[in-house]
Amino acid sequence: MHKYILSGLFLFLGQGLHAEPFLAPDNPFLRHEIRLLQDAGYLSATTGTWPLSLGGMSQEARKVEWGHDLLGSTLERERRAGISPLRAKLGLSDNRVTVRSFGSEPRANFHSSLVTSWMNDRFAARLSLSTLNGVESDWKGRKDEGLALDGSYLAMRLGNWSGSIGKVGRWWGPGWDGSLIMSTNARPIPALSLDRRVPEPFESKWLSWIGPWSFQSFIGRLEKERHVPKAFVWGMRVEFAPQSIDGLEIGLFRMMQLGGEGRAQGLKTWIDAFLSQDNNWDSSKEPGNQLAGLDFRWRPYHLPMAFYGQVSGEDEDKFLPNALFFQYGIETWATFETSTLRMFVEYADLTSTWWNGAPNTRNITYSHHIYQDGYRYRGRPIGHWADQDSQILSLGAIFLNDQGMGWGGTLRSGNLNEDGNGGSSVSNGSATELLSFEVYNSLLYADQNVELRTSLGWESLKSNASSSKNEGLTAYLSLTRIF
Repeated sequence: MHKYILSGLFLFLGQGLHAEPFLAPDNPFLRHEIRLLQDAGYLSATTGTWPLSLGGMSQEARKVEWGHDLLGSTLERERRAGISPLRAKLGLSDNRVTVRSFGSEPRANFHSSLVTSWMNDRFAARLSLSTLNGVESDWKGRKDEGLALDGSYLAMRLGNWSGSIGKVGRWWGPGWDGSLIMSTNARPIPALSLDRRVPEPFESKWLSWIGPWSFQSFIGRLEKERHVPKAFVWGMRVEFAPQSIDGLEIGLFRMMQLGGEGRAQGLKTWIDAFLSQDNNWDSSKEPGNQLAGLDFRWRPYHLPMAFYGQVSGEDEDKFLPNALFFQYGIETWATFETSTLRMFVEYADLTSTWWNGAPNTRNITYSHHIYQDGYRYRGRPIGHWADQDSQILSLGAIFLNDQGMGWGGTLRSGNLNEDGNGGSSVSNGSATELLSFEVYNSLLYADQNVELRTSLGWESLKSNASSSKNEGLTAYLSLTRIF
């Protein structure tokens, strides 16, 4: 797939025609502003499914109570046709990569990239060439470094839909520090995708109650270096904002892991997987692994606060998810004369709860008896960074002023791989107590076309098996220059 992406990108970019139709899940400050606009009634789009289509973002004048306008400047830049200026990015980081939340932390000691994009009224392309050096070995001793096309894609508009092929980061759900089902914790999976561009409601009086709705589906292929090489992953998500309950967003999602070398992967396998014909005593006839669930975000009575949550199931019983794991959160925000503030408290529990009373609760989440590398890609969970059997409490804050300067911070505490058994990418073979905090910053130097992002923090990992403690500073620096 890499060669098809690369050849197609060069074909489109070589036409000599600046812009992108999607917002990548890499800027918490922009996401914070989009949520503010949505809660203030300036946006009718659903905003829990990333990459976020710019087609659903309004360009109408907004009389906001704050001075920053990251979305406005982004729309002005990204909706221009033609080839974009070249973006060069240099990232430096330590090797402590336990946590990856909504952001754009470098994935190696040295992570550099060159990015350009192109768009007209029907087609869009983005070429992102990056190199990773000094990558920490994963939990199975593998090193994932070298050249990469992460962030590259080809896309075509099909009415109110867009089809694309590429390696794009995805984030599904309302969480700020993690997502149970799809996050940017792992590197982007090469995939074919279909997305709804503008989340406008149905015109039918029987369906208009659903309100604005979005849909995203992709079929990707996992890496070769795993127990079942080159398995497929098929994801679907629909999100809507019902008109009968003001301030409510609901997301329904489903993920299927199937096929791969040595496994059946014909049309019947795909149909059986879609129809949930997975629980079979004969593993050779079992289509694969599935996860499904829902999430919500509700801002009640126009208050400056919202409750959110996500639940996912690793198994199925009577066509309902079972072996459930959860995420809960509450967020609040405030506006000042020229700046804004958001604070959140978030809790994730990745042990499994069986609503039918089954006693086994450990070593289930993100695991599977056939796909023994589990619901992971290149050594990291596709869902929450904490991996299976973990309980994490996160407290965070985001501050943004009228000059586009942002400050953020997150404090985390909890247990990783609570029982010390099973496979875990962050605490394999032992139970570990985690305590960490970080402060991060984003500075825009518009006159020089430069953006600087930095982070400084502390992380402590205490293993219960040996009573040893691994602790130290965490830091990264990312410098982006537009030419």
